Amino acid sequence: MTDLLAVPSMLIHEVTGTYLEMDNYVDNVGEAVQIWNLDPPKDAENLQGHKWLVVAKEDGYYLIKSFDHKRCLAASAVSAGDYPRIQECDGSEFQDWLFVGVENHPGTYAIIPRRYPEYALGIQNNIDANDRYVVPTRMWGKPTLFHCWRQSSLADANS
Repeated sequence: MTDLLAVPSMLIHEVTGTYLEMDNYVDNVGEAVQIWNLDPPKDAENLQGHKWLVVAKEDGYYLIKSFDHKRCLAASAVSAGDYPRIQECDGSEFQDWLFVGVENHPGTYAIIPRRYPEYALGIQNNIDANDRYVVPTRMWGKPTLFHCWRQSSLADANS
């Protein structure tokens, strides 16, 4: 996907309008990710957990890296529906994500973990609310609107 940017950006959930961030805004190893709607996002040093770098790999997959320490978002090694967590980037397949355009929703993507291709990132328990954890949820064939994320460069977001 040539329109994905390896520049600081936000990943915004299309249904809720909330953005993906690390728990507590910090990219410590082991942190889970959630959605949040604080406006504007915090921009202080070490509180930039809403900023991501989506970095293309040669095989069509992407790394989702934290802005502060360039750590990777990784799917759980235990099961598909467990919390993805921040890890040091180590080349593991659990850190590979496929961005698939969602039919009839231009500019949005389902973010699918390489290890669990039947799942895409969504809000835990499909609850349409703020301050919820983000986990891979089953797509049941095709991604739904609930799996839609759009990438917004920080220049676009004025953040």
